Amino acid sequence: MSRHRADRRQRGIGSVAVLVALSFGVVATFGALTTSAFWTDQVTVNGSTFSAGNLDLVLNDNPSDAVGMTTLTLTGMAPGNSAAGVLKVANTGTVPLAYDASSVVTNPDGKNLGGLLTVKVTGAAATTGSAPTATCAGTALAGTGSLLAGALVTTKRVLAPGASENLCIQVTLPTSAGNAYQGSTTAATFTFNATSELP
Repeated sequence: MSRHRADRRQRGIGSVAVLVALSFGVVATFGALTTSAFWTDQVTVNGSTFSAGNLDLVLNDNPSDAVGMTTLTLTGMAPGNSAAGVLKVANTGTVPLAYDASSVVTNPDGKNLGGLLTVKVTGAAATTGSAPTATCAGTALAGTGSLLAGALVTTKRVLAPGASENLCIQVTLPTSAGNAYQGSTTAATFTFNATSELP
């Protein structure tokens, strides 16, 4: 084999190798072009606004945070006597609420009449009878207390915005009250607490 033919063969082999490499380069370039040709689009959403609601517990349609209840008053009680009054509990806010209520008594004479008086809470819209034996019709609501000195509404009650309900509160001096309670006096303060945390 002549040197010229061998050189030509070597050049031919070298040329084929270059062509193969170029061919791969074209394929790789073509593949890169096709995978990057994606169209995209984007849409934004606006106009959303948010505001906080308000929680507002109102008693007897009085927006004040301190409400009087003169109907639940009785002087000169004797064993077996009772006094009763109705509280309208309303949610005038914009969010649901859950409320409970407690009672605190004071006994300025030290005879602890407040610790003896019993309480009954029903859903009656009006009292029955008159002093000194006014009462609340119906059975006691579930989750309410039985003694004036303590929890009045123990299980939270839920009211939707704009909803209301009646609580009829009856306070009774038990027939078992002894002579030591004659002439005694007590005062009770009911506190209603509302929360947006529902049970």
